[in-house]
Amino acid sequence: MSAPKSRLIRAQKDHDPYTWSEVECEAYKQGQEAGREWKSIVRQVLVGKQAEETSFHLRYFEIEPGGYSSLEKHAHAHVVIAVRGQGRVVLNDQAWEMQALDTVYVAPWTPHQFLSGGDEPFGFFCIVDAARDRPQAVSQQEGRLAQAAGARSDIPD
Repeated sequence: MSAPKSRLIRAQKDHDPYTWSEVECEAYKQGQEAGREWKSIVRQVLVGKQAEETSFHLRYFEIEPGGYSSLEKHAHAHVVIAVRGQGRVVLNDQAWEMQALDTVYVAPWTPHQFLSGGDEPFGFFCIVDAARDRPQAVSQQEGRLAQAAGARSDIPD
């Protein structure tokens, strides 16, 4: 299969400005895992599903009010840029409120979680290595520290 040609991925402003032409809105993950629960979150992969010749993937995540991503850690770093609504990021044992254009660097092996923080969806771009490891559950100690900072997760015994 040959690499795709250069292309424009057009925002669908007349439908929802946070969707893009020819980009599927898909489930955040398949199935819940103990200690890595999530709620009301979807993703769209803008670059990275069509064999693009990049060393990164560009994804857009959107978390509905009251929702959150899984509390997890992994060997790869990633960058998150908020673009819609308000939210919160938990990194290790600290939390920060986020709004449009706030940017977070998540270093390797940092326990982290993103949570919606307002009455509208919290949307963000996530730039991640194309070749990356799978997320892992945090340890009990890491989970308790993250929970103290505001993370939402059931930490298995």
